[in-house]
Amino acid sequence: MAVVYKAEDAILGRTVALKTLRKRYAEELAFQRRFKQEARAMASLDHPRILRVYDISQEGDAPFIVAECIEGEDVGSRLAREGRMEVSSALWIVEQLLEALSYAHARGIIHRDIKPSNVMLTGDTIKVADFGIARIVEETRDEDGEAGEVIGSARYMSPEQLMGRRATPRSDVYSVGILLYHLLTGEPPFSGDTKSVARQQLHREPLPPRRTNRKIPAHLEAVILRALSKDPSERFPSAEAMLEEIHRQKPSKSLAPTLMGRMFGGRRRRSLATAAFAAILICGLTAAGVSGYVGGDLASSGSSQGGSPEQIADEQRNSFFGGSDEPASTTPETTSSESAAEGQEVVVPSVETYYDYYAADVLANRGFETEIVHEYQEGYSNRGVTWRTEPAAGETAPEGSEVTIYATPEDQPQPQF
Repeated sequence: MAVVYKAEDAILGRTVALKTLRKRYAEELAFQRRFKQEARAMASLDHPRILRVYDISQEGDAPFIVAECIEGEDVGSRLAREGRMEVSSALWIVEQLLEALSYAHARGIIHRDIKPSNVMLTGDTIKVADFGIARIVEETRDEDGEAGEVIGSARYMSPEQLMGRRATPRSDVYSVGILLYHLLTGEPPFSGDTKSVARQQLHREPLPPRRTNRKIPAHLEAVILRALSKDPSERFPSAEAMLEEIHRQKPSKSLAPTLMGRMFGGRRRRSLATAAFAAILICGLTAAGVSGYVGGDLASSGSSQGGSPEQIADEQRNSFFGGSDEPASTTPETTSSESAAEGQEVVVPSVETYYDYYAADVLANRGFETEIVHEYQEGYSNRGVTWRTEPAAGETAPEGSEVTIYATPEDQPQPQF
């Protein structure tokens, strides 16, 4: 779908990537309008695990994006060369991917085309590419009065996308489930020609991945199979919820330094937290009327245990991956570390700048009943954006009690999670 060129920024003296879409899309006037609008939204994404967009320009009739140039390889190339990955390496990739998706979803941007070739391995982090590209094409075709066009690889697309329906954040969750399945087994769950894969995505349940690879923990298999539910309502409600469920049975200390030494041939090791703070920030136009960041802090990569990093990592890995074969529950109620026993006081989480329905989901996962009150508030977009709660964030309230969500009226379209 896209064409990428390596180029030199003569003004700033840096190597960049120039990305444009193929001629059939670029020459459409409706597409050009949407391209400029959506490219600005992409440029507003400032996250250490999302490919940065520096500029938007046009040469003749063809608009193009100027983005950072990544040194490394994509996950697809790694899989083609090495086959399936160890559980620890696969989780290292998928956890960062879910962090990036959670950040983008909170800003109303859905990827729609998660697949191995769009996840880059570079140094001690990943970079997710092509945010918003599929949406531009999809919605341009809709404006022309045609049925939704299938964009991306059928092997990784959700059933609703294959049926021409609009994608949601749960569609990205499905694609992450496919990717994690591929990383752990060496093959995606459905194979064959495009039509055959599409039929399987719509009508066939995937083979449980532990039948291919018994090293996969039972609880992780449960996570994958929930993400791959045909019905979007049965999947994780968000990328953040899927990430929380993965973290729920994982040790608190990160394996990143040891994993990086093994995955990248002993390159200089740095913690993910350090990489995040060291990332160069760029000035991007803020997309109007989007909500705030939803995501967790990175786990510390330090260790107070004795022994070499390799010994520590082995002990942590054995603790995590050597447990019971009984699958863990993956219901949303079990995803929060803040939830208390029944009848106890629970801390009200901050949901400011979340969309009202997403704020209600977060509070429900903490054990609260919710009521939404819509009132205008200066400085907040009128898209159902939460601006305060009662009780306020940080206060405690009995589990099962009601929290009132104050959000702006929904005068503008609101993306659905």
